[in-house]
Amino acid sequence: MLHAFLTALLALLPPQDPKTLTLTYQNGELVTAQVLGLQDDAVTLRVMVLGGQMQVKRKLADFTPASVFAIELEARRPEGYEQHFAMAQRAAELGLVGLAGQQARLAVEACGDGGDGQAKRAEVRKWAADAVERLLTAAIGESRLADANHYLKILSTRLADQRTEEQLDALAGMVEALENQQIEKRQQARQSRLEAKARAEIERKMKPIQKHLADGDKSLREAIRRSNTTVAAANLCEKAIDHYRTAFRALQALVEKHPDDADLARDAEALGTHLHDHAIRAALQAANMLTVQSNYKGAMEWANRVLAFEPDNAEAKEMVRTIQIAQAAASSQWGWGWQVGGGLSPQPRKN
Repeated sequence: MLHAFLTALLALLPPQDPKTLTLTYQNGELVTAQVLGLQDDAVTLRVMVLGGQMQVKRKLADFTPASVFAIELEARRPEGYEQHFAMAQRAAELGLVGLAGQQARLAVEACGDGGDGQAKRAEVRKWAADAVERLLTAAIGESRLADANHYLKILSTRLADQRTEEQLDALAGMVEALENQQIEKRQQARQSRLEAKARAEIERKMKPIQKHLADGDKSLREAIRRSNTTVAAANLCEKAIDHYRTAFRALQALVEKHPDDADLARDAEALGTHLHDHAIRAALQAANMLTVQSNYKGAMEWANRVLAFEPDNAEAKEMVRTIQIAQAAASSQWGWGWQVGGGLSPQPRKN
């Protein structure tokens, strides 16, 4: 029904000069073309070949999702709330997270301040939260931990007002369970190569460090749960980072004390990665929450803390850039920027 509605919009629009697009077929081949018409599930293209042109008709199914959306966007050239909102839903349907957020932002900007503007903005935010939660649930089901963490961050910062503390806690628990499952799987693979005596000794040495790590994870999850209470949540992020920092120092001392223990070194490397990633996650969670609340000074401090120990962190750089542009406008734009590192959608991360 949504697809049919979007197709019907084309007939209402005045003719405009077509843009030249680079499109990708499902088999990976590229084509440079202009969109001449869109009817149901087929598109008419003017294809540029060796300095000449030819007109062809292709099924939308022949193209990648990103190219399908580019074709539909060029054909419809949406304007106003209803059309941008429809395109946001279409992008989400195609799995194009960044473009869905972009179109949702344009829909919100088109609402205006009078009459039903507030109701329309509420409608978009409700849809956005539901869409992101569906993406989160799908990522968990497919064991895509990096994507699941990304969607949880969006939901717990930019759309936190759409979920209760209990709902956020339940979602954080699902992501945490997936992460623990993957950690346990890696640990079992490593430990299966160790003798029982060696394994028991490593576990004994690691126990106090694991305690700080668990306390840090607990504080981070509580921060996510309390995302609507910005100050308390930011303090919990600080507490989580303190636990991770303490755990890392103890881990570092342990490795230095046993420089020739190869088994300990392997476990320490995996644990150190966990501590590093979670400390960054906690800092960015705080920065995101403060940006939502227009506390740009506080957000900048947290973003700079991330850059201090990971100078190339793409999200922290983007947050700094966003804050510097223009506070009011940047906040609106940032709120609907759902992609990772400038891509159209998050890519699965190897765990």
